Amino acid sequence: MAESRVPPHGARGARSPHVPSAAWLGVQIDRAVRLFEEGTVLVGGSPARAVRLTTDQASALIRWSSGARPVGRVERSLARRLVDAGLAHPRPERDAVPVEPGTVDVAVVGQAGSAALARTLDALAADHPELSPVVVGATGECAWVARARGARTVPGPPGGAAARAVALDACSAPLLALLVAGARPGPGWLEAALGHFADPGVAAVLPRVLTARPNAPSYGEMTIAAVAADRAGADRGADPAAVLPWGRGTAGTGAPGTANEHTEADPLSPVDTLVLRRAAVERLDPGLGAGAEVDALWRLAEDGWAVRYEPGSRVWNPPVTDLGGYLRACFARAAAAGPLARGRCERAAGPDLPWPSAVGLALVAAGRPGLATGAVVLGAAGAAWELSRVSPETLPEALRLAGHDLFHTARTGGRWVRGTWWPVLAAVAVGAGAVALRRSGPGTRPPASRRTVLPSSSAVVRFRAPRAATPSRRARWVAVAAGAALTLPHLGAWHRGRGAALVDPVSWTALAVAGDAARSLGAWWGVARSGSPAPLVPGSRPVAVRTPAHGRGGTADVRESALSLASGH
Repeated sequence: MAESRVPPHGARGARSPHVPSAAWLGVQIDRAVRLFEEGTVLVGGSPARAVRLTTDQASALIRWSSGARPVGRVERSLARRLVDAGLAHPRPERDAVPVEPGTVDVAVVGQAGSAALARTLDALAADHPELSPVVVGATGECAWVARARGARTVPGPPGGAAARAVALDACSAPLLALLVAGARPGPGWLEAALGHFADPGVAAVLPRVLTARPNAPSYGEMTIAAVAADRAGADRGADPAAVLPWGRGTAGTGAPGTANEHTEADPLSPVDTLVLRRAAVERLDPGLGAGAEVDALWRLAEDGWAVRYEPGSRVWNPPVTDLGGYLRACFARAAAAGPLARGRCERAAGPDLPWPSAVGLALVAAGRPGLATGAVVLGAAGAAWELSRVSPETLPEALRLAGHDLFHTARTGGRWVRGTWWPVLAAVAVGAGAVALRRSGPGTRPPASRRTVLPSSSAVVRFRAPRAATPSRRARWVAVAAGAALTLPHLGAWHRGRGAALVDPVSWTALAVAGDAARSLGAWWGVARSGSPAPLVPGSRPVAVRTPAHGRGGTADVRESALSLASGH
């Protein structure tokens, strides 16, 4: 079946003429979105936004929640805009696209050894024996293992973007699933991903990538595997979402969904497992290294195609159990930011931070924690007021959502600082600590007390001089703040996500800090190689978005208001 390469929707394209435009998916409201005023006001998203719907549109949402599909041009337009705004997600059906040889091909790339390749092919055969996978670059024993299991081998590079480019040319089905050698796809992974392609506007789907447990590991291997899995950022969480450039939208739509695992995932994490529409993907640029697949997906999103993340499709990738592999992965992931930013000079590779979070981080670094707290509180209050103008009933939820969003962006900013400016942060911690120790050493004395005798009694009162903000105290605060920024988030991650694992907090923190250092070196190497300083500079975004008030009496006015908000205007 021939397909057009014209983008299906968006500002720069039109829907493909070879697929019926009436084909659409079900819709589910994001689980973090809250409804007010009998379902006519929706509050959620990141940045936080409030949408007012008409009564008919609210009734459509109720039908969609019961399993019905959007019917008619108006409902489909509303559904599309709510999905684009991150307040809703497509609900695909597993039987929408059949799994058969003429519809989808499966390609396996990478050299992980014959045993790992055998595990991947055996898992594919157990779930879909009718498919004949293509193995790229298999030689020697790996080629024998592939042919023994009915797979077709094609010559090519051992792995990376060049091997995936060979797979694109070697496969002819309209849909192509790419796996890395050693991966173990879960039951029904392909059906869950293919269901999205019933929408002709979908170009690619990313399954949920989890990390398999090491087989009979030593304590050191288990520790490295646990830290590498947590730091890789490949797992985007249990909520569906859109995959957007730099983790955020185009034309001011902001990040998709709420501040959940997907928005906390690393947007630069290499993509080695995905299902794509071959007619939409023209090429992969091997010169971008680990960012080649990420660049291809972002180009699709910028051209008007939809790239979606489907948590119901699960694939377990082999773990990283050696220190060198872990540090190399951190370095390569950050080094890809510079070349990616060079091709998109108008966009920054740093995170999007609302001004209260950015000001708060700067004040904390300057030793002003009280002012930093005030800035964050004022930002949350301003965002809540902006959202509550749509409906006064949303004020408590707006306060909670705005505070949560600011806290999330502060964590994101701290992670970016550690992974980009780590040498500066470490130097500040060491230098400020040395200054504090030198100025508070044995040769210094505390402020002298003054002895005063009250005239009306024999009592003697000692008045201590007020403690001024001495340079040693300021240096001590800066050293403590820099050291805490380098270590405390990793201790929190250990307690929150891996506290039950047999990994001690000291080893976890040491490996995580080493990963931050490798990532920072990679970021600076990518900047030097590409000449683009964009990865070193954060972006900005609004704290909250509300529905513009076009009118109160007419249904058409309110509908236009909701749709314009969902479009990001």
